[in-house]
Amino acid sequence: MDNAAFTEKLLKLSGDREYMYDSLAGRTYTYDDVWKSAYAFAEGLKKSGSDGFAVVLENSAELFILYHAAMLANMTMVPIDPHKSESEIDSILKENAGRPVIRKPEDIPEDTREVSSEDIARAVTDIDYDRDYIVTYTSGSTGFPKGVRHKLRSLLLTAESFGNAVGLDEKRTMCHVMPMTYMAGILNTILMPLIRGCRTVIMPRFDVMSAIRFWKTAEKYGVDSFWLSPTMLNILMTVDRRGDGKKYLSSIDPLFFIGTAPLFETLRNRFESLYEVKLLQSYGLSETLFLSTEMPGRESPASAVGFLLPEVDMKLSTEGEIMIDVPWMFKGYTNDDTDAYFNGSYYLTGDMGRSDDGILSITGRIKDLIIKGGMNISPKQIEDCILKHCGIDECAVSGVTIDDEERIVCWYVSSDEKDENAMNTVIGKELGKHCCIDRFEKVSSVPKNINGKPDKKALVAEYKDRIS
Repeated sequence: MDNAAFTEKLLKLSGDREYMYDSLAGRTYTYDDVWKSAYAFAEGLKKSGSDGFAVVLENSAELFILYHAAMLANMTMVPIDPHKSESEIDSILKENAGRPVIRKPEDIPEDTREVSSEDIARAVTDIDYDRDYIVTYTSGSTGFPKGVRHKLRSLLLTAESFGNAVGLDEKRTMCHVMPMTYMAGILNTILMPLIRGCRTVIMPRFDVMSAIRFWKTAEKYGVDSFWLSPTMLNILMTVDRRGDGKKYLSSIDPLFFIGTAPLFETLRNRFESLYEVKLLQSYGLSETLFLSTEMPGRESPASAVGFLLPEVDMKLSTEGEIMIDVPWMFKGYTNDDTDAYFNGSYYLTGDMGRSDDGILSITGRIKDLIIKGGMNISPKQIEDCILKHCGIDECAVSGVTIDDEERIVCWYVSSDEKDENAMNTVIGKELGKHCCIDRFEKVSSVPKNINGKPDKKALVAEYKDRIS
């Protein structure tokens, strides 16, 4: 699709048809409600004279609308998770110095003039699809969050391709429980429902407490399309003692998308057997967006992550690393050498895998990165924090799959006894609670490989053998 086609689609998404349900406030928004609020926000934001703005907000209707406002204002939006540590938030804000910062809904500037349908149509027609639309920050193996720049055209293009592949259309109602400031929340459950004409239900950001009410909320708003992570599946099965999920899912034709982290076969089998649904696993990166997905009625092997989307061009390096070229590639990093991650026009994913007749399988990770609960976590960042603040002589941090979930394990060397709870308190304060250690292992020494670096493969293998 070209830009004119996107404009034509967006112009049709108007009127009093229901578009977004805010379950947090119990309010229903039509397309006109969202576009009028977005236009008022856009006009207010433009008065700053800046090219963009940063947002540190929890999931809300206001944050949902701000993504629409950024389109209409032709401004770059920098979403930041309020659950990040203050030091990481500060570093991102410093990189975006000069741009207004929105920390609460009351901070959103709003033009109070009456908004007409003609105003909205003119603003939609003037959208620049090729300028920087969002910059998201993702933890890298180097230990600092990389700013990933995307234009609006890329996000809508990958959303259209994915939506076509899985049959997502205007009859569907999608639930939003992902963090709204991460790519999975922005692309999967805001922009894709928008361009595919779906309704969206904003539910509480997923945690154990919201999981207890998950199925009742989904039923209340008629949700039939779900985007969840493997960790969320585990929690839902744990708290759903009355079988509310199975009862509700049996009454609808659900689409159940799973992404952001590996879906292990045992977890998949347990969930599909309990709820009698088919999970559709997908694969993508913040930089390359959607690359593959399973599709309704089209099976792929349990070890695979679905079929490559038609527009995806994949190659393997001599080491077996997946290299990708897509028409919706990111525009570059704000704070890293973008060229270092490319081989010609192909992005180096850091993942190892293969493609058999278009079916993609991931066989391992080259990059030293932990993916837990849909978030990228840098082991080096945690190691640096522990060595700086906890009086540890040496440590190594790695992800270990335990009971079908990725856990963060830290092996450390210390001449005296350490309060491991206190160490986690420091990590949570400095880096955020999502970086806290699940298992500490005090060791006499950390084994090294031939390059003198910690041999994490050996540590993980020994640990798995011992706990099994």
